[in-house]
Amino acid sequence: MTSVLVFGGTFDPVHNGHLAIARQARAGTGAEAVWFVPAALAPLRDTPHATPQERFELLEAACADSREPGLAVLDIAIRRGGISYTADVMDALRTEHPDRDLAVLIGADAARTVNSWHRAGDLLRMERFVIVNRTGSPPLDPGEMTRLGYAAARTTLLTVDSPDVSASDIRRRSARRLSLQGLVPDVVASLIERTGMYRQNGDDA
Repeated sequence: MTSVLVFGGTFDPVHNGHLAIARQARAGTGAEAVWFVPAALAPLRDTPHATPQERFELLEAACADSREPGLAVLDIAIRRGGISYTADVMDALRTEHPDRDLAVLIGADAARTVNSWHRAGDLLRMERFVIVNRTGSPPLDPGEMTRLGYAAARTTLLTVDSPDVSASDIRRRSARRLSLQGLVPDVVASLIERTGMYRQNGDDA
């Protein structure tokens, strides 16, 4: 079966940190692909500033610009609408792609919140996880991983070198019409500038 890492999130907007995680996680696990799955609404975050379609288009542009065949964007959570729970999205992906061997790709910070997730028990009992320790964040170690409920046999810990970029900072810079060079792919910066999608940004209040 083809192995795929499922990378969910709001991606509001996608930035170079997300892409670094996807590339290095794919290389570090030998997965054939990383599927970005933007949420319609995320259960543990504020309502995204850009629309689902705008965030999807930014991700599509970023993946196409990367020229890496293993990176793709799926609209399955957006099509479902409402709150995009990881357990429900994974169930839907397995129904649509029964020939794929799927694993959930998450950062260490998100991994620490898993017990507050919808159907957390199902996720921890059934799913494979790839947990990423990224540059600048407190690393999650095997002991903490086990205490949180992750099964060692189905969980991979990776350390990646990712730039210190945050979506909230990008939104603030966009609202102030500051350069996004080095923070997002050039094609994403151009789309944000052309559409003005973060011009009225609540983070900049």
